[in-house]
Amino acid sequence: MEDPFLVAAGPSPARADAGRWRQVALLATAAVVGDDPRARIGLSAALAALDRPLEAAAVAGGPDDGAWAVWWGVLAAGAAGGPDALEAALMDAGTGATDDGDPDAREVRRRLEDLRTEAAEIAGGGDGAARFALVGQGTGAGGGLRAVLVGRSSAVFLIEPSWESLRLVRLAPSDGPAAGNRAHSPLHEVLAAVRRGEQRGREMPPDEAPPLVPEELLGALREGAAERDRRLLALAEEVQEERAQLAEAWERLEAERIAVMAEQRRRARATATPNGARRRPSDIAVPSDRPGAAALLGVAPDARGPEVERAYRDQIARCHPDRVAEMHPRIRAQAEGLTVALNTARDLLLGRGPRR
Repeated sequence: MEDPFLVAAGPSPARADAGRWRQVALLATAAVVGDDPRARIGLSAALAALDRPLEAAAVAGGPDDGAWAVWWGVLAAGAAGGPDALEAALMDAGTGATDDGDPDAREVRRRLEDLRTEAAEIAGGGDGAARFALVGQGTGAGGGLRAVLVGRSSAVFLIEPSWESLRLVRLAPSDGPAAGNRAHSPLHEVLAAVRRGEQRGREMPPDEAPPLVPEELLGALREGAAERDRRLLALAEEVQEERAQLAEAWERLEAERIAVMAEQRRRARATATPNGARRRPSDIAVPSDRPGAAALLGVAPDARGPEVERAYRDQIARCHPDRVAEMHPRIRAQAEGLTVALNTARDLLLGRGPRR
């Protein structure tokens, strides 16, 4: 029988803080009364999204509770303890799951791999494979510049940017697995966007996560109708803004796709033969000195004219392009390249100038 508290809570985390506090109340009840691992995982996700990582880590569970318990536990550790705690949690997590037949296990394994790549990239030791999006930047509680990035893993990074590098302060609250869908840019492009001052004016999370206090939960549960309407209006505006960003990203990707296709067509026209076949470049090396020319013709470097002409005629008769005109374009290209090389070799040995 399905737990009614778990059903009422819905998928975690909810989009807005008020919905997340409601989930905390419902899922905490389900976790205590029903002892359902799904309730603990959802409760951990809601607490992590509310930036209460210590409590999220306490209820996340372990691998026996499923792959997502491992994932939210890693995020909670990185948000509560910073880079060192994140590194230790990733090491303890391993792949996050061992059941290859479980789609959740495969997804969490992929996210953990992405998170490792992203953390290494921010620390300056990556290979450029990580992808990010700039969520916002502003002034931190201590007065320094802070920025928030989201990675393809959906993890959110609170960073201290400098002109040449980034320092990870800690993981910031995550909106859930879908957050990584907008992460398409390499880190150097994100750093350039920070330098240009893009996404300024956003409220930055504190450098240290705040503690959980009962008044916040109770206040959210006592939300009045007017406050709820304001929250829903803000949520609608947020959704509209996200749709506009996705539409802009789609237009940019479509323009890039059209440009790539146009370049492919241009190259195809440039390498096409009159009958429509594709010409392939030859890998035959053209000699540039007498020893190379003699080796190609199979004669001594001091060979005289008749010997050079005889060797040339013997080889050109076997590889002339006319003999392979109906064969594969690759074979024709090799024959053409060898013909050019043989002509050059003969001219070098006979003391003739370069052919026009």
